Amino acid sequence: MDYVDRERAHSLRFVQIVFAVLALFSIVAGLAVAYWADRLGLPETSAGPIAIAFLCVGIMDTALLFVWERIFRNAPL
Repeated sequence: MDYVDRERAHSLRFVQIVFAVLALFSIVAGLAVAYWADRLGLPETSAGPIAIAFLCVGIMDTALLFVWERIFRNAPL
């Protein structure tokens, strides 16, 4: 049973890292689109919605990370 607990903890840690990296990437991409839209070749009318979409994805990804931790913290073995 010790092996299963160790693998479950390892899996949970991996999922946490993946969600955190995806959230960070989304927020950085949203900020990059917001500040450097002209350098990226995006029209002004498109840059705002694209940046907001990336920021929303980053926020939702962070929220999902906390929900995931709450679900698996209380999960029976």
